[in-house]
Amino acid sequence: MATCELECDELKSACKDMACINLLEYLIKEKFPGKIAVTASLRARSIIVQQMISEIDPNTPIIYHSAGKQFPEREEYRKMIIERFGFTNVLKPLGSDETRVRPGDQDHIEWVKVRYDRSHGATQEAMHLNHTLEPYDCWISAVYHFDQDHAVRNRVEREGRLIRVNPLIDWDVERVQNFMTEFDLPLHELNKEQVDMNAKHGDGSEMITFAF
Repeated sequence: MATCELECDELKSACKDMACINLLEYLIKEKFPGKIAVTASLRARSIIVQQMISEIDPNTPIIYHSAGKQFPEREEYRKMIIERFGFTNVLKPLGSDETRVRPGDQDHIEWVKVRYDRSHGATQEAMHLNHTLEPYDCWISAVYHFDQDHAVRNRVEREGRLIRVNPLIDWDVERVQNFMTEFDLPLHELNKEQVDMNAKHGDGSEMITFAF
């Protein structure tokens, strides 16, 4: 078995029974200090991960994801979250050369929910992160636009040159809601109501649009 696979198996074993915040603290403070990044969105599960990380180290790199046009409500909410959590190292995906996969690596992707101005329903789009994640050894994947398939995804796994971590893989909707309530974490305003896309972007464009 390759060394990297052994390392991942040992890490899975060490993290198996850890509470989520203990897992994050172990990864950030002990296992990958200075070599770990978080991809995040403004959805409830992602906000929970960010709240925990703010308690551990608010200087952890936080990379916010979005697709296409941005709603003003999104930027207001994002600024509020950054201020509330005291994040000091907020980044954006680099955006260039992201689809190029390094030798010996895998394609690192977050799937985000999107829709178009002239169509109904949502679909998914691949956001490649190969250039953005190149400096890091561990990736906390916390965009959570879609529930991950528990049959094929693990809490901790090896993905090419990176250790990819899905900290809330076993959290159901009730647990998420209870945590948001307990810590008085505000929901995105557009999460509380059905969004009229035509009213938001009635300019006839075909650009991708999604609230958060």
